[in-house]
Amino acid sequence: MSRLLGVVFIYAAMVLAWSGVGLFMLIAPARFGNLVHESLQLFPEVNPGDWGKKLFLRLLGIGLLAFAIRLIVRVAHQAN
Repeated sequence: MSRLLGVVFIYAAMVLAWSGVGLFMLIAPARFGNLVHESLQLFPEVNPGDWGKKLFLRLLGIGLLAFAIRLIVRVAHQAN
């Protein structure tokens, strides 16, 4: 039983991480983009008028949420 709880904890952490990052990208794309820019220099700085960068980050956030939902569905399907 304790091994099962470990596996459940790992999958729950994965789903929460993917959905948390996806929601952060969806709700505050400029803040997320600037966080990535300041921390890792992987994404250009997002200014208030950069609607294209915000749109890209929101679409990426929707993709991460879809990935988290797909992960939940596949794990639920394997449990049956």
